Amino acid sequence: MSRSITPEVIERTLKGITIPTRPQVLVKIQSELKKDDTNPRAVGRLIGGDVGLCAAVLKTVNSPFFGLSRRISSADQAASMLGMAATAQIVTSLALRAAIGGKAGSLERFWDSSEKIAGMSSHIASVIPRGPRDDAYCFGLFHDVGIPILMQKFPDYRQTLVLADSTSDRPFTAVEEERHATDHATLGYLVAKGWFLPEAICEAILYHHDESVFDDIEAVSPRALTLIAINALSEHFHDEYVRQRETSSSERMRCRALDHLGLTEDEYCDLREELTAMVS
Repeated sequence: MSRSITPEVIERTLKGITIPTRPQVLVKIQSELKKDDTNPRAVGRLIGGDVGLCAAVLKTVNSPFFGLSRRISSADQAASMLGMAATAQIVTSLALRAAIGGKAGSLERFWDSSEKIAGMSSHIASVIPRGPRDDAYCFGLFHDVGIPILMQKFPDYRQTLVLADSTSDRPFTAVEEERHATDHATLGYLVAKGWFLPEAICEAILYHHDESVFDDIEAVSPRALTLIAINALSEHFHDEYVRQRETSSSERMRCRALDHLGLTEDEYCDLREELTAMVS
């Protein structure tokens, strides 16, 4: 089941594709976070210096999914209340969206779905023991990041998405590989590595369409497997409630995810009620 990312795989995946470069504001923030005495105000000033990024951060942290007791009005407050790790994950996710979105044209529906899934993943992570809430949000926003990049590369990629969505007897990525000699999970993994995301998020992106990952638990780290499970529940709910459809592969992943996270059907029903209220 293990997917080997060899130089040949990298070359084939990136053929004719340019990975977006990290903006300078993100490079400076990540440099600040490496210091032993990281200053939330310094991070806040860096975010605040980019008007568009600051507005996006505030919109994100004030959404119902974060459940803050009071409204955040400045980047300084966001960095102080959420912590450095969470702030860095949010900034990285939003910066990548800006880097891709500026080139990919009309992708509002894609990013809107990604934001909802990220928010739901963050909430699910908050209600399970030791849930990786920061990573779950970042992974929710990043997990399909290869899709908009492939949309730019292949004029017929939207047709691939439709075909892959309607195929239940093989993985989504197998359809992409067959039609384009690459897939969004491998590409997303390479983007995440290039943007210095945590290794667990990179791993989870690579395997998030592979059901067999739950059978070979040594193939990925426990944290990566938990991220995949949390995301599977979020995607299933999003398909069912927002897109009003359900696929057999999504249902299979949901069952495997519940088993991995130790959640019962009754507990999942409770989660659905909470998520419905948030999305509404």
